[in-house]
Amino acid sequence: MTGYFSKTEHQYLSLTSESKLFDHYSVYKDPNLPQIFSHNFVQLHDTFPMEHIPDFLPFIPKLLDANYIHLKASPQHVFPLVLKQSLVKSGFVVEDELLYSMKLGDWKGQTGHPFTAWGTAKSLSDGSSIMKIYDSLYIGEAIAEQKLVRKYPFYKEGTILLVVCYSDSSQNIPIGCGELFIDSQEKTAKIEEVAILDQFQRRGYGSILVGEMLSIAKSLGMDDAYLVASNSDGVTHFYEKLKFQKYERVHTVFHYFLT
Repeated sequence: MTGYFSKTEHQYLSLTSESKLFDHYSVYKDPNLPQIFSHNFVQLHDTFPMEHIPDFLPFIPKLLDANYIHLKASPQHVFPLVLKQSLVKSGFVVEDELLYSMKLGDWKGQTGHPFTAWGTAKSLSDGSSIMKIYDSLYIGEAIAEQKLVRKYPFYKEGTILLVVCYSDSSQNIPIGCGELFIDSQEKTAKIEEVAILDQFQRRGYGSILVGEMLSIAKSLGMDDAYLVASNSDGVTHFYEKLKFQKYERVHTVFHYFLT
């Protein structure tokens, strides 16, 4: 990310990923979890020439020490249709990430929803369990366990607040969680890893969870909150319903090599 919240994004990524700055791009690598794509990628700067992207892609696996290509363009890079078509034809996955933000002065919610909890030993245990269950569905149980081990110290010390959503006010059954990263220097909060178990989706729990995270961020003195979402109708409608505003679109390019 090279836009308005780039400093906060860099601070969040630096918790797990090493970064190296070059003239026209930066490389983020997590040596402990190379298989987690969100921790390992090349971020182009605004100055990177668009016409050089196809020739640059083959160098990315070596930069990442990985068997895949994961590139994030600058928000200033607008891929021409012919470039997208050429990349897709060559086996690349070209997608958009949508960056949403909110001025927390506009948020009217209050902390303490009875279905949510954070900052306690129970909520830490419950949230960690939900995160592992949810991740196991998409990246496998072994990698999900490694990811949790990587992130758990940040949850425990409060560097990342792990906010949990329960099925009701008894708080016996955890059904979702999300990360809230507080950047006090920039007065900015990042919402990340929002997860509601499949059988509890489309029942209002996601709105409760994200609403509580926004309220916590505001109560801690943050001016802004932002998140990165995939470009799908369900996701965009969900965040826009909560009054988030789309402020940037970023093209991503991905290719996984089997050998």
